[in-house]
Amino acid sequence: MKSFRTLLLLMVLAMLMSCSTPAVTVTPTTDTVVVQPEPTLDSGANVIKPADSSTSDTDIGDQKQPASNTTDNADEIKKTATLENAMAATVQIGVLDASWQEVGTCTGSIIDPRGLILTNFHCIGDNETGQYNNADGIDNIYITLNPRNPPKFQFIAQTVEADAGKDIAILRIIATTNGEPPANCLNLPAITLNMTSKVDIGQKVTSVGYPGVGGDTLTIAGGQVVGFDEYSMSGQGRTYEAIKYDASDSAGISGGPIINEQFEQVAIAHAGRSDSEKGGKLSLARPIELADELINSADLVRIPGCNGAAAAQLNGPAQPEDPTPVSSDDSSTTASDTYDISGKLLDSVSDEPIVNGYVVILKPEYDWSDVDYDDLETYVLLAAETDANGEYTLSVTDEMAQSLVSYGLFADNYDTWTGDEVDLTEIYDKDTDRWIDIYMDATK
Repeated sequence: MKSFRTLLLLMVLAMLMSCSTPAVTVTPTTDTVVVQPEPTLDSGANVIKPADSSTSDTDIGDQKQPASNTTDNADEIKKTATLENAMAATVQIGVLDASWQEVGTCTGSIIDPRGLILTNFHCIGDNETGQYNNADGIDNIYITLNPRNPPKFQFIAQTVEADAGKDIAILRIIATTNGEPPANCLNLPAITLNMTSKVDIGQKVTSVGYPGVGGDTLTIAGGQVVGFDEYSMSGQGRTYEAIKYDASDSAGISGGPIINEQFEQVAIAHAGRSDSEKGGKLSLARPIELADELINSADLVRIPGCNGAAAAQLNGPAQPEDPTPVSSDDSSTTASDTYDISGKLLDSVSDEPIVNGYVVILKPEYDWSDVDYDDLETYVLLAAETDANGEYTLSVTDEMAQSLVSYGLFADNYDTWTGDEVDLTEIYDKDTDRWIDIYMDATK
């Protein structure tokens, strides 16, 4: 009997040992052992992926970033939400006009490592009409590889989702600098989005981007939320919330990420308000949750280079219209004819040329009190940058030279000068066909 019981016990043990147990993969690390579920097949595509969303890293500019970018994922994702990550995921957008000429810059944030970029609508189009700046909705993308250096032109992107009233747009990267789609699916740094946490008055925030006041390199500016407003950028339909914050931002930061103390993007910089008489200035941002529907729609967009997606089909730049032929018996100059006038910006003390300064003339219907510096291109009629000799050239018309205009001078480390109802003939020397040299005072 005793031997029978022993035999029975051995049989039971053998049956228990033969039963199947869930398979696991054990991945050793330096300090711990992480147990992960066995991979499963994704029914939406022929790709093997872990049953629970894990992250993968890519090394760009010495910054390792997660492939997934929202705070809906595990705490492990949150650990990668650092200032370095936010900086690496912030891009400069070169704004292209109808002929694909770069006419300004904005900022954006990479929200998907495959190449989806969040920015403002007014960076890629006209809020009033809802039309893109060019027929294909494309713009240039510059990446900061080293925050000590200016960003480098790396990609061409195309708008795929947009809302003019919210002033939000999402772009997809469609090509590298040679115009060809990426050979493989990109794995870029992606910012961490916080789609659920509401910001409060007094909360500390930081803007990341390329404001003109910061020069050519990436700039961050700290501040706090000081209030809220509500309006529509397009002037049509419903209004949307805007966050008022006091970071010192300027034109060029539009579309850039506003991050919280956990380095998560909670808003999108998009406008500014200033009072030239009282000297006050506030910056405005759209809450990130306003972009939720656009982001969800953009997630479904096919991106060239990923999963065999085809290259984007583009119409190309608009061709300039043929100039109206001038009658052979009419040699007179009309008011619409243009001619180039050159001049110099000089230091008022040293008489040295001021390099990379700007001379700006506003459209006739505006003066400087109307200007939103975060949307400067809307108000500018003409602008010219000084060269290594401090010289600039503007193409003006007789009509413009004979009218009063709003005129401004801008240069890093120099006091900004703006004036309304300026008579350009007063600074134009007809004998030399040059504008009289203009002197600027260095910032004290």
